[in-house]
Amino acid sequence: MAIDFFQAACHSTTKETIFGIYDVPPASISFINSDDWHVWVDNPNGKQILHTAIDLCIEIPWSEGERCESMITYDDVITFIELKDRDGGRWAGKARDQLINTIALFKRDADISKYRRRYGHIANKQRPNFKAGGKFFSQQFEDETGFVLRVSDVIKIE
Repeated sequence: MAIDFFQAACHSTTKETIFGIYDVPPASISFINSDDWHVWVDNPNGKQILHTAIDLCIEIPWSEGERCESMITYDDVITFIELKDRDGGRWAGKARDQLINTIALFKRDADISKYRRRYGHIANKQRPNFKAGGKFFSQQFEDETGFVLRVSDVIKIE
């Protein structure tokens, strides 16, 4: 059975210029109490952003493996997001693996062709400026998925 990554019950939209995403769960967007946000979203041009909660919202059988928290889409951009709140213990590699698995499921069951700019994004509330394994870590991700990996506490909407 194909996974429906566009279930309306898991969607929220906004044109706000600054908002956050936090893992309730499921992952949700927020406009207040920025201390709770795992990642800031900087949307200076007020583009219409579709946020889709994935983990614990979209019906994905556990046998399909771990999945990331959410994704945002706008224009021709798709960004899969994994949120962490950890200080130590191999969290970056686990986050990368969750993104890789979710992207593979999406490619299998949804139309990726309309998205020309494709990103994976890892944000860790406790390690906002972490450099995850350098160029090799990111290049390996891109080679495997075709997506550019970003590790930051801010998602910039272009």
